[in-house]
Amino acid sequence: MVNKEKIRDKFQIINHNLDKLGQIKEKGLNEFLASDFLAEAAVRLLQVSIEAMLDISHHLVSRKNLGTPKSYHETIEILTNAGILPQEKLPTFITMVRFRNRAVHMYDRISDAEIYQIIEHRLSDFDDFIRAVIQFIDNNDHG
Repeated sequence: MVNKEKIRDKFQIINHNLDKLGQIKEKGLNEFLASDFLAEAAVRLLQVSIEAMLDISHHLVSRKNLGTPKSYHETIEILTNAGILPQEKLPTFITMVRFRNRAVHMYDRISDAEIYQIIEHRLSDFDDFIRAVIQFIDNNDHG
């Protein structure tokens, strides 16, 4: 059975981080680019948010007995193939996983301009993920 409380806790982490990222976005591009602190904070907030998204994904794959993914990408693909995540968002969610991997392993290869672009244009992707999971739980979890 899906642990709704665990998922709700992860949603809270994501939403809390999105609030902080919104505050960083409000500072504007010039202030963002002038501050190493803001860029570093933004990367960490994005990374943790994506990791919370992956924690939810792993939980759903496990609890719904959908297989044993060998990678983060595969976890997202399994949920998409199972109809839990929307097919049209698969490339976006895979891009998010790739960003998380870069933030963890190749952090020196992420530009501040790229980070700001994500903050400015892609934060709603988290909302799309949350909405899809909530819809799945509401429609399919009985108990």
